[in-house]
Amino acid sequence: MSLKFKMLAALGFALSATLISACGPDGSASKQTPTAVTVAGQTMGTFYNITIPGDYPGGSAQLKQDAEAQFAQVIDAISTFDKQSEISRFNQRKNSEPMQVSTYLAHVIEEVNRQSLRIGGATEISIGPLVNLWGFGTDGRPNKVPTEQQIQAAHNYVGMDKYAVRYIGGVAFLEKRDPRVQLDLSTVGEGLGADLVANYLDSKHIGNYLVSIAGAIRTKGLNPSGKPWRVGIVNPVNPDGQPFAVVCPHQEAMSTAGSYRNYFVDKATGKRYSHIIDPQTGHPIDHHTVSVTVIGRNALVTDALDTGLMVLGADKALAWGDAQETPIYVIEMQDGKPVGRYNRYFEKYLKCDTQAAE
Repeated sequence: MSLKFKMLAALGFALSATLISACGPDGSASKQTPTAVTVAGQTMGTFYNITIPGDYPGGSAQLKQDAEAQFAQVIDAISTFDKQSEISRFNQRKNSEPMQVSTYLAHVIEEVNRQSLRIGGATEISIGPLVNLWGFGTDGRPNKVPTEQQIQAAHNYVGMDKYAVRYIGGVAFLEKRDPRVQLDLSTVGEGLGADLVANYLDSKHIGNYLVSIAGAIRTKGLNPSGKPWRVGIVNPVNPDGQPFAVVCPHQEAMSTAGSYRNYFVDKATGKRYSHIIDPQTGHPIDHHTVSVTVIGRNALVTDALDTGLMVLGADKALAWGDAQETPIYVIEMQDGKPVGRYNRYFEKYLKCDTQAAE
């Protein structure tokens, strides 16, 4: 989900979620914002926004420095645009020799794969060759839509069986089973950043905060008005306007994947191609689901799930959420209009009149 988005007034707009920190009952901005330390900036190709009611030791300058130190850990591990990151150095290798990696990166890969298996492999971090082939990676846009032969060639070295995490004497190693393997963890970058900042703030005993990096959100406590934090799911038809739905995460993580911002249109046919690629087919998704929101225990988990659930589509995503007792909210385009649906586990998060989940 590494996409750029606009900052609109004092509200932090994410890819598919927008912060509404001090709002009225209808989600509109209040006229006066109580005292809070708020910082905003850019990281991982997108924007972040952090709000802490009251004071923060060292003020906004220190908060910005602390947050960006956490983001640097993520970039050093998984950035495909930083040639010195662990994942970039791994991708550049042309052999199958194990490469020593940080325990942090190894654990991230294992967790993402664990969540992918829960949804039938719909999230796949070895999809890098297909991402590049379709023009959504570091190689830039293609001149034309890839041929089936090109897609199949790239698809031949995509899959969990093409790489492995191993431990030798407590040291983590990552190895390719095929030298052409390219890993891409960008789908969970924002979630990792949100988790690291939230964990850091917890270690500093900060009792109230909201961390937003693109579509990944972590909240704790109450907003500057002493109310539950309110987060909006963006309207895919008008991304910079009023939110489609207002959600109270109730101190849990929330992330949203959307297919309506990052795409290209084939000049020859006029067909639109989404950046979200189905690892089973090698093609971009081609259905009416444009947004999937997940709430869970941490942003790495929700970020690992939301893109895969986008691949599955609204009906399967909601059915999976019911079976796994996981809160899911989907938006589909029907007759040119966005229509939202959610499962029963999500319902309590649409009620913002209580300070904690029942």
